[in-house]
Amino acid sequence: MPVSTESKRNRACAALMKQVRAILDGEGPTPSSLHAIKLKLVALAKRVELFPLSDFEMPVSQGRNIPLLLEENDGHGLYLTINLPGKEAAPHDHGIWCVNAAVSGEEKHEFYRRTDENSPPGQATVVKTGEVIVRPGQGMAMADHDIHSNIVIGDVPAIGLALYGYAIARFPGVIWYHPEFGSTRASPSRRLAA
Repeated sequence: MPVSTESKRNRACAALMKQVRAILDGEGPTPSSLHAIKLKLVALAKRVELFPLSDFEMPVSQGRNIPLLLEENDGHGLYLTINLPGKEAAPHDHGIWCVNAAVSGEEKHEFYRRTDENSPPGQATVVKTGEVIVRPGQGMAMADHDIHSNIVIGDVPAIGLALYGYAIARFPGVIWYHPEFGSTRASPSRRLAA
């Protein structure tokens, strides 16, 4: 009896998470370990036959995160992301590391650094420090408290894999930055509600 695409995908995701655990158990979420995880995630994303769009519901507007493997308790979360052309997110810090890799399409990530110290609550200044285009064969990794914005470029959806230090349902509070106003806003932590 032939093995289904879903079964193959589930096995591949479980194998990835085993590799991720081994890397993190060795040195924690350091720049070098996150780079190693990125290479593993890019390799999985290259296996496009595991992620046929017919297996996933397209978003009605903007984007969708589809859980592929969620670990128990405070474990990691691996998602298939489908973001429509033009979908964007302002600069933000999700408070936890993440790694992204593209299955298809392109998404531009811009990175920022805070330049203020001891600003009153709700105020902050950030400057752009770089950018990367996440496309097939390329990914990106961010450490805890890195700041990035993202936008889907081109006229096709950006389909990708996203691996987070926690499942989305257990994210710490997300801080959103508004560079043009020198302000911030915080989304509440989901950790207490999960």
